Amino acid sequence: MLEVKERMDGQSLILDVDGRIDSSNANEFNELVQKAAGRGGYQEIIFDFSELDYISSAGLRVLLSLRHALPDDIPFKGTGLNSTVRDVFELTGFSDVIAIDPEDVHDHEIKVIFFDIDGTLFSHKTKCIPQSAVDAMAEVRKKGIQTVICTGRDIRELRKLPVYQIPFDGYLTLNGNICLDENEKMFAGNAIDDDEVQILVRIFSANKIPFVLVGEENRYINHVDELVIDTQESTSGTIPDIGEYKGEKIYQCLAFVKDKERLMLDDLLDDCSITSWNDTGIDIISIHGGKAAGIQKFMDHYHVHQAETMAFGDGQNDIDMIRFAGIGVAMGNAIDALKKAADYVTTDIDEDGIANGLRHFGLID
Repeated sequence: MLEVKERMDGQSLILDVDGRIDSSNANEFNELVQKAAGRGGYQEIIFDFSELDYISSAGLRVLLSLRHALPDDIPFKGTGLNSTVRDVFELTGFSDVIAIDPEDVHDHEIKVIFFDIDGTLFSHKTKCIPQSAVDAMAEVRKKGIQTVICTGRDIRELRKLPVYQIPFDGYLTLNGNICLDENEKMFAGNAIDDDEVQILVRIFSANKIPFVLVGEENRYINHVDELVIDTQESTSGTIPDIGEYKGEKIYQCLAFVKDKERLMLDDLLDDCSITSWNDTGIDIISIHGGKAAGIQKFMDHYHVHQAETMAFGDGQNDIDMIRFAGIGVAMGNAIDALKKAADYVTTDIDEDGIANGLRHFGLID
């Protein structure tokens, strides 16, 4: 959601920009700032970016167009940039377009922390959640910071894991494609496109590979073999019941495959994205979905800014979440690609990784 409010302070036109600016709303942003600037009666324009979460190239082009349209003697200034927006301005050289005081940087306080489960909260080595993580999450909750699960698992599996005994303020399940509040009531979702579901159901019905369809209420597999059993045992996962597709919306599919079948599915499914959670286990979701998309839905629902978020993860399906969050933290046991995407790499899950990460950013003592 984007909002631009205009106000006058003496001879200064101040535009308060709230939200995120990208290709989806750049035209709207352009109309709002052009309309405000067209009124005249000011000697300078100041953009207050204190509530701006992010700006992409589409938004930068709007600012550049406005700068070129105005007389050179009308100063352009920007205030309140968070560290993410500041980095964008520095990378693109936009300090030559908008005057930014290098000391005027607004960093939001963290209000929500998103946690992956497997390899992040739940250790497959010890089959439990480190007590240091349990204590650390309790401490941040006492400070008014929300804690939210963001996992590829569904809520039925969560109920069978130790993590379910810990209070959370929300559950972004199926890689963010079903969003539940603290009472497990769904407030947002992102189903796979119906046209692509036709192909997924054909794969399910062909029964050549173990394949799972996951809807809002049910999940079912076409057949179970040793690959399924071994994969689920290694991740403390449960095996779905064998069932048949009855026409409901599908939010995620799971497949138990070797490299050859994985590569085939990657090439076949145009409107889906695939991430691995195990050497032989993959998640298939809408190309428009993912954990970052789920976090965005949470932010919209609870009116939280991107810069006020933090996320912890370790696997391939966490990469978009780690990049999207205001602060992305990789566990010490994370894959290399995730560590490269993170703002900070903490210690291993079994070496107090959650607690050490929160302590590094001053969120716990």
